[in-house]
Amino acid sequence: MECLGPQCAAVLLEWLQQRTEEKNGRAEPSTPARRQGTLWTSAPYEDEAPSIRSTAELAGAFEHLEYSVFRRYENQLTRSERIRLENTIKNTLFKIDRHAEHLERAERARVEAHCQEVRASVRESQKRDEQMRQQAWRASEKVAQLSTLTPEGFEEFVAEVFEALGFDVDRRGGTGDEGVDLGVRRAGLLGVVQCKHNARGVVGSPDLQKFLGTIHHTRSHKGFFVTTSTFSLAAERFVAAHPIELIDGPRLVELVQQAIGPGARRAADPAWF
Repeated sequence: MECLGPQCAAVLLEWLQQRTEEKNGRAEPSTPARRQGTLWTSAPYEDEAPSIRSTAELAGAFEHLEYSVFRRYENQLTRSERIRLENTIKNTLFKIDRHAEHLERAERARVEAHCQEVRASVRESQKRDEQMRQQAWRASEKVAQLSTLTPEGFEEFVAEVFEALGFDVDRRGGTGDEGVDLGVRRAGLLGVVQCKHNARGVVGSPDLQKFLGTIHHTRSHKGFFVTTSTFSLAAERFVAAHPIELIDGPRLVELVQQAIGPGARRAADPAWF
């Protein structure tokens, strides 16, 4: 930049003087100090507080409420945890309803509509949990009868177990099933199930190699091979490198016990889904 002689020197002198004053703390800032903006419009929800006192606290209450509903119906919990979350959902809804009584009509309608959505979600979740709980109990009644089930009865039993674990189940089987007895889906992921009712014998790696081809052919994410028998060591080594889960008789009993456990469901079991 070309210097303008005395004008350039004057500007430089003025700048040096201003920097010195700012350093010594004597200069007044020429512009207001900048403050970092906040991304949050809600205040932390206080479960023990008797009421909601502001719009920010109302937003925090809704966040707390929605998270409590998610935890209650999407996680495996102990009985005490379920009771605590159910209580906090009821208490939060009560305080929101009472706060809405003092709002303007339009705002009150918005809050009440949001509460109705939450209540509808809770009812739907309760209905789904009860259905899975009933399926789990029906499956548990058949555990002691595994050895006496027909192949068709065993497939029906396995379907009930997967339904109790939260899967959508498509019962296939029959001629041309390509080794697929059940199709299962959860959270957008697809799986296939092969049921092998063997009172005797061991399932070896050749059966699983054929099943792996079925998994690829059906474009599934995973396969579940279920049997009342056991698997050979070679079979267990084979599935270690492939998307196949082995479920034998004892593992079936564990899954049923998990399904009828504290939450009557198991959100991530069998693994991978």
